[in-house]
Amino acid sequence: MIKIYKNKNANFKKISFLFAIQVILGMLPAVLFTVYALSLEEKDISLGIIIISIILFSFAGYIVAGRRYNILVSGYKGEKRLVKTVKQLDGDYSVFTNLPIRYKRNRSEIDLLLVSRNGVLIVEVKNHSGVISGSYNEDDWIHRKYYRKGKVSEIEMENPFKQIKRQREILKSILRSNGLDIWVDSILYFSGKPCLRLDLSGDSCVASSENELVGFINSYKSKKPLTDEEYNGIINTLRTHHN
Repeated sequence: MIKIYKNKNANFKKISFLFAIQVILGMLPAVLFTVYALSLEEKDISLGIIIISIILFSFAGYIVAGRRYNILVSGYKGEKRLVKTVKQLDGDYSVFTNLPIRYKRNRSEIDLLLVSRNGVLIVEVKNHSGVISGSYNEDDWIHRKYYRKGKVSEIEMENPFKQIKRQREILKSILRSNGLDIWVDSILYFSGKPCLRLDLSGDSCVASSENELVGFINSYKSKKPLTDEEYNGIINTLRTHHN
């Protein structure tokens, strides 16, 4: 049986805000042009220049907001697909989505956390396509995307394993503070099915397809399986921690 505890996606408000910004910036040029055309019998050149400048600024802002909106929406849809994927798992799992975690001054958010008698597993989701290259010890990786006519974009992305390590430490601190000394494992999942060129450590787990992810989770067993008391203690701790 799969039991899912859903938390609100932290980017949902940003997605709504960016959508509203696109609507406003998309309508603004037409509104300004109409007002200018109807309100002046003899056109003021300086006012016209100001309006054209605002229209150009609106157009640039619309493009920037649209790109950011598409990235966040893509990630949001990827997480929803992941929840459907998790429902295919064999066995009993308690699944936490978008789980906010904090201990003292340290805080983060776990995309997906699975708790079963086999152990505790963090799933960090990245919705990237293209080519991802990097090594375990590097602070930043390179993300390349290839387009038509030979165009290539290249940006740096934070090494996801640094983020995962931070999440593991915070989560383990929370559990220890509640008398639970539990081993926590993790897997990095690329939902965009990129080409991976990674130099990783021996215990770094990466999946780039749903089949790989489901196969890994179904076969996963912690170094120390959980007792019923530990399992129930983890669920109760996580359910009350972020409330």
